Amino acid sequence: MKNRIRKLKKGILLTVVLLVSCIGVSQSIDKTIGFEYPKPYEYVQKDNNILVKAYLQVANEEDYKQVVFENGRTSKIEHKEGKAWVWLPVIGQPEMIDFKGASRKLDQKQLFTPLVTSDWGYFNEGTFHIISSSHQDIAWMDTPEYCMHERVNDIIAPALDIMKTDKDYYFGMEQALNLKEFVQEFPERKNEVIERYKEGRFTWGATYNQPYDGMQTGEQLIREMYFGKLWIKDNFDGVEEESAYNTDVPGRTLQFSQILAKSGVKNLFTSRMREGFYDWKSPDGSSILTYTPGNYGWAAMFYKIFDEDAIEALHKIQNRVKMWGDYYKEHNLPPHFAIVLSNDAAGPVDYGKVVKEWNDIVAKTGAKIPALRHSTVSSFLSEINKPGVKFENLEGDRPNIWAYIHGPGHHKAITASRKAGRLLPSAEIFGTVDALLNKSFDEYPAERLSKAFEESIYPDHGWGGKNGHITDSIFKDKLEFAADEAVALLNKSLGSISERINTKKSNGVVVYNDLSWSRSGLASVKIKNAASYYVTDENGIVVPSQASTSDKDEIQLYAAKIPSIGYKTYYLRKGKRQAKINKTVTPNALMNEYYTMHLGKGGITYLFDNKLKTEVMNTTRFSGGDILSMGYNGNGAGEFTQMTKPNMDNYEKMSNHGDSWELVADGAVYTEYENKAKFKHTSVVQRIRVFHQEKKIDFFVDLLDWDGTHNREFRFALPLNMEDSKIKYEVPLAIAEVGKTEMKQAPGGWAWGGTYDQKPVNIHPREVMNFIVAETPDFAVTMATDVALADWIDPTREAVDYTVLQGVLLASHKSCHGEGNWYHQTGDHHFKFSMASHKADEKTSFQFGTGFNHPLRTVLKQKGNKQAELPEAMSFFNVSEDMVRISTIKKSEKDDKVIIRLVEMEGKDKQPSIGLPKSLTGLVKTNLIEEEESQMKASGNDFKVNIGHNAIETYKLIFSEK
Repeated sequence: MKNRIRKLKKGILLTVVLLVSCIGVSQSIDKTIGFEYPKPYEYVQKDNNILVKAYLQVANEEDYKQVVFENGRTSKIEHKEGKAWVWLPVIGQPEMIDFKGASRKLDQKQLFTPLVTSDWGYFNEGTFHIISSSHQDIAWMDTPEYCMHERVNDIIAPALDIMKTDKDYYFGMEQALNLKEFVQEFPERKNEVIERYKEGRFTWGATYNQPYDGMQTGEQLIREMYFGKLWIKDNFDGVEEESAYNTDVPGRTLQFSQILAKSGVKNLFTSRMREGFYDWKSPDGSSILTYTPGNYGWAAMFYKIFDEDAIEALHKIQNRVKMWGDYYKEHNLPPHFAIVLSNDAAGPVDYGKVVKEWNDIVAKTGAKIPALRHSTVSSFLSEINKPGVKFENLEGDRPNIWAYIHGPGHHKAITASRKAGRLLPSAEIFGTVDALLNKSFDEYPAERLSKAFEESIYPDHGWGGKNGHITDSIFKDKLEFAADEAVALLNKSLGSISERINTKKSNGVVVYNDLSWSRSGLASVKIKNAASYYVTDENGIVVPSQASTSDKDEIQLYAAKIPSIGYKTYYLRKGKRQAKINKTVTPNALMNEYYTMHLGKGGITYLFDNKLKTEVMNTTRFSGGDILSMGYNGNGAGEFTQMTKPNMDNYEKMSNHGDSWELVADGAVYTEYENKAKFKHTSVVQRIRVFHQEKKIDFFVDLLDWDGTHNREFRFALPLNMEDSKIKYEVPLAIAEVGKTEMKQAPGGWAWGGTYDQKPVNIHPREVMNFIVAETPDFAVTMATDVALADWIDPTREAVDYTVLQGVLLASHKSCHGEGNWYHQTGDHHFKFSMASHKADEKTSFQFGTGFNHPLRTVLKQKGNKQAELPEAMSFFNVSEDMVRISTIKKSEKDDKVIIRLVEMEGKDKQPSIGLPKSLTGLVKTNLIEEEESQMKASGNDFKVNIGHNAIETYKLIFSEK
């Protein structure tokens, strides 16, 4: 019995002890004991590890005496300055530790995770690359002059100075323009630049600058490589720049990858897209390795990984790279990871101390931790791009969501940019023709053309900004200079060629075509008292013509079938003879061979295609050619993830105003009507011109005395009698299609406003070159445009379902810079559009749209010249395939040979024959920047090539000396 009582007492006692123990444990584990690591870290090396000093986050520092680790190692807790201090391992695996208290009831066990775990996963024997660079707008932080001085003196020069004392330091600038600025300022340091370049320690981007890809025409975009990669190679001892940058702009045009690849560039560094490695393909199949860190500024702006010491760097980077192990493994990527340290106008920072400290820790502890080094984009990607890697496949373009800033935000400047981009290749072409006729390139204006091209691409993505009114004015001046030079050089060549043309009579009018297909259209020539003349062709047959109503000394004629890159001669004769035209004209209606048209409020209220037997427009909401005025609260470029849409604030449209059409011109070539209205902030003049020799209607829109009211937008609209139409539009060197040619996934990456999670197919309006077209199985309508931004979706409240083609005319928004300027654009603005309805056919759309912005040019020869050697009509160069365009013909950069560039526009493999003005003795295939690739067989006055779908190909022609 006593034993049973003793056992019972013992059991009760044990239960009480256990209960007390459990209560004690329960109380002690309610809250973990935290560690605080004072900065900068105080650490020592011990037993192949690094110990760092920390203190316990406890109310009473006297409560704890030591820490015991799983392996039995102990660390004494020191009580000093009111804190409980302990030395903890920096590197290791998570493990259980015991805190030994002043009494047993204070003892506590919990999990301890070191600052740096010893598990680096996929990267444990890899390399981390510190890529230090400086993102540069030409001007954003301030004026171009201020920013140039800053980058030359406070960024580039100091970076070179660091490299003198730290042989392991690397740095990069993103564009060749910065290099040009530096050597102009410090020519004595050019050899130093070359030496650092060859060491791979100072690199520069392969493009001239970083533009909006879709803002420039095709040849302008290609000249980014001439003034970038080729200029670097020619001026810096043959250095080959392998990487191009365009880090800031959330947009990539369709053919940019091909331009880079065919210029010898291997890598594209971009941003504002999900971090990763991509094989970005152009439509022809050429591709470029594209790397993006997500956003170029994250590491510098937020994480500040290397701003303290190696331990903090190890701690921060490990948290960042753990998520990337699976991605690297899936794509079989070498274990090299980049930490990009770039920011707007950021100067060089030498993290050599952190790098040394990091690598010393690795060496002394023997831990499998990645090595750390300074690097560049080219060096990093050369480690990544190894056999067996599987980059993410990426096809298609990314429509630019910042497009409002350049076209609608800077209408006159971008008009000049597009004019220069179209006419400078024409000036090259006819300058080359003139040189071939002269059998010498001595008079070829190579320097003037080069200067004009460079000025035409000088404006980058940095419109506005601090003191942006100065930046924007400089940009505009350069673009207008380039456009004026293009006109002057083209006219000079045409005048010289015209002297060689055999004109049998006086007042010969030589009409020139600068495009590579035969075409017809309106041509104008100045002669005193134009109404007293009529026009004939070379055979004396009367040609439709009429005197201009705006200039009594100008006569306009319909020039038919002007040869490809060639000319045709007409003659002005005294008298009143005129071609007969079948038409019916009233002050507000017209019928001719092509259209039946009614005019009403806001524009065309009814349009019937007499050839296709179809009604072209749906005018239930808008009239054809309507002008819309809406609110717009965007800033053109900024940290938003979707393009800002217009709103209905103070909405106005032309069709809400009166109907006051007036017949202002009526002749054999065209009939023109005019309508005027007073909007709240501007006067609007609307003219509609209907042609009688071709199915074509031109629209002219004048916004007069625009007062610059902030946050307004104007659009031109063509409402079409079609739903579910296919939308195509021209981009540099290609034709894009909504829903087909965009990249399919949302880009990802981040902005201040969030993630770029909108799929590109949903982005509108979009950058366009010369035209946008809506197609159905029944018919198509092509809208040729001289503005940079177009849309096809009704932007108003209760939007209609049918297609509404639009041109965005003007937007008076503000720069996204906090101290930036308003793009008020006060004054007069003039716009022009043209439309044609036709069966769906890319050839028709492309040739119609392109021809609209390449008007036929004329030279008047007042005296006959029967002894001249050239015939009255001639094609100098022609292509057997209509959809293979000659992009340019120019003097070679290296010698007096001729360069010709071809672009396949239809998306089909072709074998075109190219007709020439002289006999060939040699043909060389080159890359885009004229570096020779292969010899080809050719002789005679033409040559034949294979050109793949959407390909851009360049050839050097060697002509006979005869």
